[in-house]
Amino acid sequence: MLELQGVSKTFGELQVLRGIDLHLRQGTVSGLIGPNGSGKTTLVNIITGVYPPDSGRVLLDGKDISRASADQITRLGVSRSFQNVRIFNRMSVLDNVIAALIGHDKAGLTTLLGRAKRTGDPKVTTARQALKTVGLLEQRNLSASELPLPLRRRLEIARALACDPKVLVLDEPAGGMTPAETASISELIRSRIAPGRTCIVIEHKMDLISHVCQHLCVLNHGEKIAEGDPRSVVSQPEVIEAYLGRV
Repeated sequence: MLELQGVSKTFGELQVLRGIDLHLRQGTVSGLIGPNGSGKTTLVNIITGVYPPDSGRVLLDGKDISRASADQITRLGVSRSFQNVRIFNRMSVLDNVIAALIGHDKAGLTTLLGRAKRTGDPKVTTARQALKTVGLLEQRNLSASELPLPLRRRLEIARALACDPKVLVLDEPAGGMTPAETASISELIRSRIAPGRTCIVIEHKMDLISHVCQHLCVLNHGEKIAEGDPRSVVSQPEVIEAYLGRV
């Protein structure tokens, strides 16, 4: 499914990733954790085409996508949400999801949105289904700016889901949420988003990781220090010292 082979990345004199190997099985939810500065965001940005690796390869279904652009990788089946929510605040909730399905065109996004809704384009049906999956169908006509943070995060997930990705990357999906809100998004991921889908979840909240992930990878100082079953991984002394700050 998705495989990283010896992925390394350096910015200036700072080596951010060192020879990362990772194999994600189809239909598995994998967690990616590590202290701040461990290289998680850089690794995700390489997987999704924001940066190319300096060395190593990223394979999707056996195909090398290491040098593909972010747009190309999205079309190949890798979608993501972001730590800092990226939605169109002045658009409706529904239009936000339709926009995720429409490529840039000389006609302009506004024209394309109007055309899609006027002609009964299948994109509208797809967008409505994505909103239903994340529990936002009733809010479809609201402006995105009216949504509180937990629902804005759900909207961003709906935008990623609408493309029916082979791999879905969720970057801190519970960022800024209360414990009750975290529990709600955690259950949404586990029961409605993850089944049958390959997911990568980057998160600091271990309760969410333990609830949704079957596989866990831990980074520290740009290196993979542990990988495997979440329960066994978080009990390893090196992980406890690096991530939890105690032994």
